Amino acid sequence: MDPNAYISILRRTGAVLIAVGAVDIAAMVYCMVNGISYSSSLNVFAVVAGVFLVRGSLAAASLVRWFSVFSLAVLCALALAWPVLQPFDLTLTQVRVSPSASALSVLVVAAAIGLFAWLQRQLGKPPVLAATLAAGRKVRSMKFPAVAGLVLVALAAIVFPLMLSGEAGNKARAIAQGQLGAGYKYHVTSMSFSSTSSGTSGSARVIAWNEREVRVVPVEWSE
Repeated sequence: MDPNAYISILRRTGAVLIAVGAVDIAAMVYCMVNGISYSSSLNVFAVVAGVFLVRGSLAAASLVRWFSVFSLAVLCALALAWPVLQPFDLTLTQVRVSPSASALSVLVVAAAIGLFAWLQRQLGKPPVLAATLAAGRKVRSMKFPAVAGLVLVALAAIVFPLMLSGEAGNKARAIAQGQLGAGYKYHVTSMSFSSTSSGTSGSARVIAWNEREVRVVPVEWSE
């Protein structure tokens, strides 16, 4: 086996990561300029990791492979746990009201799954693993990131519904209902709390929906 065969693999995966990161950064800037909500764990990380891979870094290859397996496990588990994390009726309404946005979301998730699957397969090829061992580095087992991703989503599927349906969640839904009325169903997607000298304040993001529309309602309260 050519001892330098791994270099071409690292350069190929690095170039792909740089391209993906650049596109992601451009999308993030576009959304920020136009006031569109956007979140991603790639962008700068992908570009930096890609540069290290192009330069032949085996440490970066190990890290990217670990992250890819973890992310792949999280995304696949989320797809299965989604009916627990969000009411099925809300998902159907989002698809019906905004079919283009829903299709785009599915395509982005599918592309991310494909990217992470490709990365972990490329960086787990024999030439890369052989070069890692030859450099005196340990080849990491991918069982841990896979299990960690599955456990993380399983915990979220248990904890989030309990937390968001508790007293604070009920308060957030009541405040949102006070703003929009009884013609909607309400689902809390996130909450945060902060303590000040005057007491504790909370904020939440509530989705309100009916047969005609889906609205995002930010709410705040003090205790």
